[in-house]
Amino acid sequence: MDLATFYKTYLTYLHLDKVGESLSQVDKLVEEKIEEAKSDDYLTLLGDSLAMEEIELIKRYSNALTADNIISIPFDEEEHPFLIYNHHLLYVGDGMGVMHEEVIDGILRNFGSSIQLPPLPEGISLDNVTLNNAEYTTTVNLLDYPIIEYYDLLLTEEHMNLVAENLDLSLEEYKNRPQIINAISKRLIHKEYWQEKLKLFEEDELARFKKKIEAGQVLFTEDEGDWSTFLATGIIMPYLPNVAILPLVLLEFFKEEIF
Repeated sequence: MDLATFYKTYLTYLHLDKVGESLSQVDKLVEEKIEEAKSDDYLTLLGDSLAMEEIELIKRYSNALTADNIISIPFDEEEHPFLIYNHHLLYVGDGMGVMHEEVIDGILRNFGSSIQLPPLPEGISLDNVTLNNAEYTTTVNLLDYPIIEYYDLLLTEEHMNLVAENLDLSLEEYKNRPQIINAISKRLIHKEYWQEKLKLFEEDELARFKKKIEAGQVLFTEDEGDWSTFLATGIIMPYLPNVAILPLVLLEFFKEEIF
């Protein structure tokens, strides 16, 4: 959902009543919100004005990837005053609000001195990819996800079936998504399985992968070469346009157990 549709859908009397404005102002407000979301100057000013609770909220939800670009967030007028009264966190009822991913990314990208970005784990390098603050925070958050939660977040149904097939798992043995993801997660850290499976990989692709493991690089791009085998087996997962990621648990597994 684009920004215009988002605001036209959610910037209704339910929210406007909360901030004492009338429904007749909606069209003008929608135009203002779209302009603000594209203005780095405005977003920098907003980022420097946010309460600490709001900064933590933005950081926490920066990796909540969704198909429709809409993030559901608890609506708390005391903890999130600037986001609410500047029409970025919109009330939808039952103590919940919504924000658009583009707004979250824009605010995080322009936080400036008011935010401390999470540190990278020791020995990890992201130097091969240029990331804005939002993408960087998402990356660091994903690295530390438990493996089952990581795959539950990133695996689409189509990709999940492809990964299961390429990991030699029979889908007939599992009844639902959690069972399949659990089986995938176990297979991905199975030492004896990979010692045999990697013999079937292309030598140049495996050599490039080993080199990245040794360098602590966890991001993979098409510019570096073809990673189709690793994508098909779920070792790395796409999460940004043209960028795939290897979680820490698999980096450590391949470094300590395989290479």
